[in-house]
Amino acid sequence: MADSDSEKALLTAAKTLLEAQGFTGAIKWENAKFDPSGKTKWASVFFVPNEPVPVTLGEQGTDRQTGFLQIDFNVPQDTGTGAMRAWANAARQTFVAGKSFTENGQIVIVMSAGTGPGRNVDNWFRKSVTIAFRTDFQRASL
Repeated sequence: MADSDSEKALLTAAKTLLEAQGFTGAIKWENAKFDPSGKTKWASVFFVPNEPVPVTLGEQGTDRQTGFLQIDFNVPQDTGTGAMRAWANAARQTFVAGKSFTENGQIVIVMSAGTGPGRNVDNWFRKSVTIAFRTDFQRASL
């Protein structure tokens, strides 16, 4: 089990959510090539972990990592926000506080999920959903 499993667990859940909302082929993943030209909607996903902190001491101790997953929903400027509300609601229902996601035995717990204010970015209107998480994992032995 490792912190990379935490990332994969959350990114897999985000992919499932976005594809269910009709974003297949319109998802910008971190550091991946993507061109939104010609799209009527698209989403971007960012995994932002904090540095792990020790929960217990010793070689086989436990570390805790917190952080957030951010999903940005984008539509052309001046086209309204109705669809965005539905997407944000679906995201908050998928990532409800207390829900857990698992990858390779690693459990990630959602602490909160909320929507920020909309803003204009490069001729797109964007609303972000931020999902705070927590996970504990066994420290690697040296």
